[in-house]
Amino acid sequence: MKRIHPKLLLLIHSTLLLIYMGLEITIQTPCGISKTVALLLSSLMLADSTYVSSCNIRGNKAISLFCGMLALDSWYILLSVSGNAVSGIVFYALNPVMLCEFIHFIFLFLFQGSNYRFQKAANICLTGTCICSLTGILISDNVFALFYGIQFLTSWLCLIFVVVCHRKRAAFVLKAEWKCILFSLVVIILLFLAYCLTTMGIRGNLSNFGVYIPVLLFFMSIHGIILKEQRSFPLSAIFNGFQFMVILLFGMIICGLITMTLELGWPSLLLMLDGMSVFLYVCNIILAWNLRQGNSKMGMESKYNAALAQLQQEEQLKLEFSDFLHDNILQDLLSIKNMMPKSTRPDIQNMIAETLDRMSIYIREQMQSYHPVLLSKLTIRENYQNLLASIAQSFPERYISIAFDCPDSLFLVPPYDIFIYRLLKELVTNVYKHSTGEKAWITLTQENGMIILCVKDNGSADVDSLTCADASIHKGLALSADRVHSMGGTVRITQNIPHGICVCIRLPMKGDASYQYFVSR
Repeated sequence: MKRIHPKLLLLIHSTLLLIYMGLEITIQTPCGISKTVALLLSSLMLADSTYVSSCNIRGNKAISLFCGMLALDSWYILLSVSGNAVSGIVFYALNPVMLCEFIHFIFLFLFQGSNYRFQKAANICLTGTCICSLTGILISDNVFALFYGIQFLTSWLCLIFVVVCHRKRAAFVLKAEWKCILFSLVVIILLFLAYCLTTMGIRGNLSNFGVYIPVLLFFMSIHGIILKEQRSFPLSAIFNGFQFMVILLFGMIICGLITMTLELGWPSLLLMLDGMSVFLYVCNIILAWNLRQGNSKMGMESKYNAALAQLQQEEQLKLEFSDFLHDNILQDLLSIKNMMPKSTRPDIQNMIAETLDRMSIYIREQMQSYHPVLLSKLTIRENYQNLLASIAQSFPERYISIAFDCPDSLFLVPPYDIFIYRLLKELVTNVYKHSTGEKAWITLTQENGMIILCVKDNGSADVDSLTCADASIHKGLALSADRVHSMGGTVRITQNIPHGICVCIRLPMKGDASYQYFVSR
């Protein structure tokens, strides 16, 4: 039920907005062109927010926040042309809230929900200045203007500071999304010029336009993300794309005919179309809940196939874990049990302690193997150094001098950070297991979106012995190579001069794969 909460909030907003639009149309003065344009823009944002929220079947926070900001934008534009005193107060109160949420959205979009440096300080700064601005409304206009100016300056300085501190991350996102952002910028400029021309002479029509315009810069990026994750919405389980478009077309025609018959005018037509979009949104919410609970007969076969595939994966995981418990844990527990009657002897106590230490190492290794944990407080380099240290502890009988060359500023986005972690573990473990050398050299770099990982040793093996070996012997390396190739990368095995093997992996780090992982988490 937690995933439905943002949708219910958006549904409440949509209902209240419909009521307000109806009051503006029926009670207020006749709608001029400026108010009609405001109603049109608000209606478009309302319809798009319901569509995006319907496609957000996984309840992603960034997409939910984007829908919330579209909702605030629709209110902001509608209230900007209202002459009501209460509406004016709400209009000004929306400014600090929208600014705060917009900066939060940029951070969420850049870092994909992961931790980053100065995150806590940034949140305190944004929230604190927003509260101060809202408090200023209760005092006087001058105080509000002062506090809001401070909030505006502080918020943007905070954003610039965090982006500069994580400039490689920001550059990566901009490189991956620049086409979508540029297209959105062109569309927003055209729409904003149309808005300016049609609302000339309206007091406050351009007030703080910088608050609600920038959020639409991510319009195409958000739509691209939801299309990568889910190319449709819950109603597509019943209707295909053509059928749904026919339903929409007939709905619009019916609304148009009713408007023409009753001579209600364009504002009433927009209100009816908004009501239709909210009705479809409610249908999507209910259908999504039914599909998630398995209460609908529609799509049962696909749900069964998905459940069967998941069951097979779970059984394979259980089998691997069962083998681990039997081979590495159960045998040690039985040996400790057999030694307990003689536990008063010092040598037996030492053996029990050594066995427990070994079990602890086994369990930690297995936990890291199934679900590697990269500490957010450490850099990528420090996390990988900890991995190399743990591998060395797993082979106390071997001493290999490892030179790890990796810049402190190395930047890897999910899921590439975990993927490189697994590759590094596999390659270095192979050095300890199969190499006869005493030294290993590891280099890891990332430039221009290309990750390069090279592992060398000075053993006696040659390239042919590794490339022509039975895949069952080097099963881990073969599986890793297949995964690298599936992600568009290359694995090159060459001779290390004068002795040993060099395994070099080149893997492109793509922003679209990163954001697909981000949405799917």
